[in-house]
Amino acid sequence: MSILCRVQIAVTISGVVTGCVSQPIGPAVAVKPGRDKPFTVFLRDDAQCKQYAREQLARGVDPRAQSDANVSRAQLNAQQRYYLAYLECMRAKGNDVPDGAAPTTQSE
Repeated sequence: MSILCRVQIAVTISGVVTGCVSQPIGPAVAVKPGRDKPFTVFLRDDAQCKQYAREQLARGVDPRAQSDANVSRAQLNAQQRYYLAYLECMRAKGNDVPDGAAPTTQSE
């Protein structure tokens, strides 16, 4: 088998495997606008926090993030890390995030 053929096979397999990696779906937590926050500002916060969560996943596990009392982020799957980053961002922007909305490893 020629080298060119082997390279083509490797590239094809890499593409198939990469395509199988699922991206997290959007947040499934009911976050409400903060007190007296206009809905348009809430929508902007939502879009920014979704982008922030995607960026955090692209970076991988953050070693400084061992601050969670119950679970280290290294034990969370991609969807759970996405939720956590999204919720932290929305809370930081002054939106109402339900208590207990953070993911746990028991839901894997």
